[in-house]
Amino acid sequence: MAMSPELEALLKGVLETQEQIGQTLLKMNEAPNVATPEVKGVEDQGTPAPTTRRYITPDERMELSETLHTKSTNSILELITRQAAAKDTGIPLDLWLNTAGFSAQNAFNQLSGQLAPDVAKALDTGGAAALIRQDLEPMLYEVFVRQFPAYDRFPKEPANGLVHAWNQITAYGDAKFMAELGTVSDDTSTYERKTTNVGILATRRGISLKSQFAVMAGGMNYNPEAIELQGGLRAMSHKMQKQIFGGNAAVASGTADDEFGLYDANAFTGLRQLLTTNAHSFDPSTFVSATTSTYATGAFRNQVDKALLHITQAGGNASIIWGHPQEKITFDEQQDTNVRLVGPNYVNIGVGVTAQTVNTYAGQIPFATVPGDSIASYHIGPTEYRDLYLLDEGSITLPYLGSPGPTVLEIPIGISGQLTHLYIVFMMNGLAVKVLPWSNKIRVKV
Repeated sequence: MAMSPELEALLKGVLETQEQIGQTLLKMNEAPNVATPEVKGVEDQGTPAPTTRRYITPDERMELSETLHTKSTNSILELITRQAAAKDTGIPLDLWLNTAGFSAQNAFNQLSGQLAPDVAKALDTGGAAALIRQDLEPMLYEVFVRQFPAYDRFPKEPANGLVHAWNQITAYGDAKFMAELGTVSDDTSTYERKTTNVGILATRRGISLKSQFAVMAGGMNYNPEAIELQGGLRAMSHKMQKQIFGGNAAVASGTADDEFGLYDANAFTGLRQLLTTNAHSFDPSTFVSATTSTYATGAFRNQVDKALLHITQAGGNASIIWGHPQEKITFDEQQDTNVRLVGPNYVNIGVGVTAQTVNTYAGQIPFATVPGDSIASYHIGPTEYRDLYLLDEGSITLPYLGSPGPTVLEIPIGISGQLTHLYIVFMMNGLAVKVLPWSNKIRVKV
């Protein structure tokens, strides 16, 4: 049966992409080359040569990302399907942990404690063939950030322990003019020691051997494993997104219905709780028109300027606004009578993701929306609010252990004692706000 033009074009694109990145993927999974040492005597027993199998380097990751950025999501999903079926790929778990560093080993020990006993036992067994599929990482990361572009925009940095610690700047100090031969006076920034838990986000996905046989026997043209991996990535992007904006690992009494957020000791604290110092509240329903006395308190754009004032006066530079789609709808409604929508100003904020800009006194800033319940509402007293975030992204980092994006652990059929082929997709992240006054939020009355 002839292929449709759309499917033929997709297949051609996938094959071209495979050819472009194929050599890099092969280099990631080179077989070990251990030389047999020559033993001269008791005084010189020799030392085995180190393995040549390599962990993915930042340069290799960047090279692959640049290629994948230009591809459609459908092409990347098809590429994941083909690459997941490749044989003799992946590196042994213990080698990946040793290469990624001692901190990754500790973090994975914590992860193993949260897994089902049969899987944890399999991973701890020296003869188990559990493999890290780092050849899938760049493609999974690309799909992940297209569902959650905010994750790609935040800088990543290696965590310095199971709990990442840093000095948060609360004031940058002062400087003084001096005489030609004067003595320079001492001054320092003001710091507070802060920490964030590096939370482990994981999901186990796979299908049974029976299901694999059924798909093949029925002649169905799809890969159920790839569909499960896609579902796992979507679930992880939703959970990570929700934690960054509204998570709470600091206040045990916190709930989803208050400003602290729902408490989860295994996660990390998000922006809803962290950015309360300069936050203010307003009710957009009081907006009527520019000619009424209620314009100043109910106007969305005016409130953005007020929140931005705290940031710029402290030396920050807000680079994006994140909000719930309803806030963007309300903002647009307020502008409709004053703006001719001939050619709205849109900017790219991620691969395939654009956002309209807001005119502020400090220049144009993208207003990006976060769909779903990631930016959820909460109550302060009887009033229900939902936050709008103005962020200086250069002052916020996502500390990580292992890899900066999702990592795939492949568990072959039979290791768990069941006839299932499993993938554990996991990532380890925290959230570090390095300069608190450089970001702010607005509580918008719902």
